[in-house]
Amino acid sequence: MKPNIAIIGGGIAGLAFAIYYKKLGGRVDIYERSPLSGREGLGFIMLENGVKAMAQLGLDEQAAKVGYPVELCNIVDDEGNLLIEETLKGSYGVTRKAFLDVLLNEIPAEWLHFDHQFSHFEWHQDGSAKLACFTNGEKIAADYFLGCDGGRSAVRAQIFPEAKRSDIKVKELVSIVNSPELVQLLENKFVKYKHLDGGLAVGMVPADEQSVVWFVQYDCERFDILDVSDSGKQHFAERLVSQWPDPIKALIKLTDFSQSHIWNTCYLLPLERFHKHNVVLLGDAAHALLPFTSQGVNSAIEDAIELAKIFESSVAGFDVTALEHFSVMRKSVVANYLNQGLALQQEFLAPHHHEQKIPFAF
Repeated sequence: MKPNIAIIGGGIAGLAFAIYYKKLGGRVDIYERSPLSGREGLGFIMLENGVKAMAQLGLDEQAAKVGYPVELCNIVDDEGNLLIEETLKGSYGVTRKAFLDVLLNEIPAEWLHFDHQFSHFEWHQDGSAKLACFTNGEKIAADYFLGCDGGRSAVRAQIFPEAKRSDIKVKELVSIVNSPELVQLLENKFVKYKHLDGGLAVGMVPADEQSVVWFVQYDCERFDILDVSDSGKQHFAERLVSQWPDPIKALIKLTDFSQSHIWNTCYLLPLERFHKHNVVLLGDAAHALLPFTSQGVNSAIEDAIELAKIFESSVAGFDVTALEHFSVMRKSVVANYLNQGLALQQEFLAPHHHEQKIPFAF
């Protein structure tokens, strides 16, 4: 028999694990706090490693169809001069909702349990988790519990209460606009305009044939927003970058700032391991990364597949050796992403130099 697995959090990591585990003949139960699986976030870029991971799920073509191919990355200064151009292999932009729908279509309805806000665990005497308890009063038992509940993970707080996140040095005002004309204007490019003095940038990526996800990225010690109302967000963007090259002014004009959000970017200080007894962390719950890497979603899918493979030959019950192997393997990979993210953040905050790297981690 396959282990009985409960997934806490219905985001991308948990859904990806469920899909791969289903391919292996197992089943799971997914407990999500929201009425619908987490729709927070507007969009992201799928990089080559994430695309390969989606192929292992058998969903690479379906996901690419709901996104938009991104073939080049251009770094441009705030006067429109091209600084760097790099080729992106097999990448695409996509809205979070469309991507989640591709995953949800593969999950049997009876596996999904919405309106389940995780509260705490009840424990066996040996320190392993016996029951996951939710604020609606429900308690569920499992052989393994997977914490897939994001960067502010309540599961992580239960098993590693000492875990800390970094200070916030950079924030992003993230928005989405509906404009087929701007999609065509971008010509399959991720474009990032940056101030040569450092600490301020505007990025934009097509997410489908109609939509462009864009962001103002800023050093929050130098430029922080004070009024987070809808009009305050608009005025903030206008004040900082409305005089930058086209199409930035058009993006601001087209944006419904009630749908925009401020992202306080930070990373999770590295954990000693990604599990404690029979509770395992995946994705941002285990290793929240800086956005400069664009590896949050991509690495979460990789996590999910690698853990499912480890469970492939497991039997019901606790296998500490398998989980230690998972921690060691994935920690080495995400440590590389974290280090690259820190280097990219430092480059962003400093004045531009000619050795500037492409703003992704591979």
